[in-house]
Formats: sequence, structure tokens, C-alpha cells
Amino acid sequence: MSPAADDPRPPVRLEAMDHDNDGRKYSPSAGRNRQDIVDALAEELSPAGDLLEVAAGTGEHAVLAAERLPSWTWWPTDRDPDALTSLRAWASQARLPNLREPTHLDIQGSWPLEGRCLDVVFASNVLHISPIETAEALFAGAVRHLRPGGSLIVYGAFFLPDVDPVASNVQFDEELRASDPRFGVRELSDLTERALARQLLTPTIRPMPSHNYLLRFATRI
Repeated sequence: MSPAADDPRPPVRLEAMDHDNDGRKYSPSAGRNRQDIVDALAEELSPAGDLLEVAAGTGEHAVLAAERLPSWTWWPTDRDPDALTSLRAWASQARLPNLREPTHLDIQGSWPLEGRCLDVVFASNVLHISPIETAEALFAGAVRHLRPGGSLIVYGAFFLPDVDPVASNVQFDEELRASDPRFGVRELSDLTERALARQLLTPTIRPMPSHNYLLRFATRI
């Protein structure tokens, strides 16, 4: 994801991606964490609903989730043309009735949605490779389009209050800031303050492998 809608630079990529001749791409990090993420979502989500995935990347998470959660309609989106190509190739191969056509979405622009039509907005590994304005836009868009009682769920590395950060996340934060000073592992306290200002609730926190977390910001009912 690039820092802003009018930024001419391509979306940041922190890893090399393998690809098939059919257009599908494979992300090493997605390969490592997609099962853990989908397992957690299967426990966190209600029996059925509509979920929009922001910055869905290669499409590996979306396909696995749609397979695992057949009662959920999964709407994958991204702003990167290469990612959309991979998303569409994965969707074409999977042929899952609950996996919708991948759609272009720049969360700092207008969302192509009408009203409060979603039960969940999900974003994986987005907030640390974008400026803080992206978090603001994500909170604002989620509030506009989530049904009452819906949730914004985000996955990634975060610094928690009163928890000593692990060395690997400190190093990761330094690498991110060296690539772009607007990037970095986010402080949960700062994200929570911004979410509360957008009328979201204080998040629940689910520890995940490799010192990551799944944060769930619910909307007010």
C-alpha cells in the first residue's frame, strides 16, 4: 500500500513474491500466518455475515478464509493493480460461491459501498507499512460501513502498554522507519485513542504467534 492516494510511488513491498504462470502470487509471510489468522477468525466471527478485506494482497488469506467459513461472504479489495491481478487469479482458481470479485479500494478515498452494509472489516499487516493517516481512514471507513455491532479486525505487530516489546518487533520497527519514517509498529494506546474518537470501542486483544496480535474494534450498537 502506498502512503497516499496521490503518491506516485508503487505500493511498498517488504518481501519478494513467487508467482505462478496463471497470475497467482505467493507471499512468504502469508504462507506462514494465513492458517493462524483464519483459525482465529473462525473463533472470533459469528456464524455468518459479510466481511470486506482491506489490502487483501495476493489473495491467499481470502481463499483460505472463504473455504473455511462458507457462511461468510468475503469481499477482497486492494489498491495495487498487481495485487488485484493475483486476487482475481486466486478467485478464479478457487471458484468459491462466497468469494466475491476482487475490487479496487483505496481506503483513503471513497469506498465503493452504500450505507452500513458490512459485519466485519478486516485488515492484515497494513498499519505498520503505511502512515498513521491510513489508520485514521480505516477507522472512519469502517464506522461508515459497518452495521451496528459490527467489528473492525486488524492483524499485525503492535506495541502494547505495560508490555516490554520483544527484540524482534523493535528491530522490525527500526527497519520500517528506515524504509520510510512514516511507517512503524504502532502503539496500541495511540490506535485506541484514535478509534475511540471515531466512535469505535476499546479493542479486545488476541495474542497470535510470532508476537503478533489480532485487535477487534467493535462499533457501538
